[in-house]
Amino acid sequence: MIVAGAGLTDRGRLRPHNEDSLLVEAERGLFAVADGMGGHAAGEVASHLAIEAVRTSLAEAPRADDDMPARLRDAIEEANRRIAEQIEQQPECRGMGTTLVVAVSEGRRCWVAHIGDSRAYLIRGEQITQLTADHSFVNELVRLGMLSREQAARDPRRNVVTRALGSGAMVVPEIHEYRVEPGDTLLLCSDGLNTMLADERILAVVRETSGSLEEVCNGLIAAANEAGGEDNISVVAVRWQGAVEAAEGPTPLAPPTAEGSPTSSETGPTAEA
Repeated sequence: MIVAGAGLTDRGRLRPHNEDSLLVEAERGLFAVADGMGGHAAGEVASHLAIEAVRTSLAEAPRADDDMPARLRDAIEEANRRIAEQIEQQPECRGMGTTLVVAVSEGRRCWVAHIGDSRAYLIRGEQITQLTADHSFVNELVRLGMLSREQAARDPRRNVVTRALGSGAMVVPEIHEYRVEPGDTLLLCSDGLNTMLADERILAVVRETSGSLEEVCNGLIAAANEAGGEDNISVVAVRWQGAVEAAEGPTPLAPPTAEGSPTSSETGPTAEA
């Protein structure tokens, strides 16, 4: 199958500057969004370092025989190392960090890795599925039954993340593999999109935008700004085209639970995304 991608980032309506960074390299099947934190441009530094670490660590296009989860873990560990090194060299950057969501495509296979509350959604037909579970304080409360999802969406602590790059020596990403279908659309986004737009509204905007992936990104960012634009907004849209063998059949996707499926129970200190 052929994969295409586009990305767009916007300061939003309230933030003084943009701390998000993104990566779109469709020819290598490599896509990412990073949402920096720290203020005074330090968040922008952290997100840029993370994106560049992913870009260089995954410089070679994926092959069918790759251990892609291991490659993704190595890339994310390298991103964390570069941020820690920057903090050591420039103490004024202390406290900076970033969330990260990465997608790698090879044929019908798509790997998604994330740390923090930047999300991945898959749109197939008339259904939108959140592929990632936020590493956030309010999501932990949902998992424990202390908040409903509706309450969590309005909770003032919703931007507090429990895992982020730059928060410690060890980072524990979640990595999952999915099978994609022709016509599937993958969205990677910072929380500036999904805190402004419910999943159903995201789906509607994508469906209303019948043009290019660039127009999809423009439409989503415009809708988030119209809803308030309270944070930086970044969107990467990915779409697969082409035919697959009929014998392979469709691959169902199960939405994540509130707590997701973490590879480890370890979490880092909380931080504002």
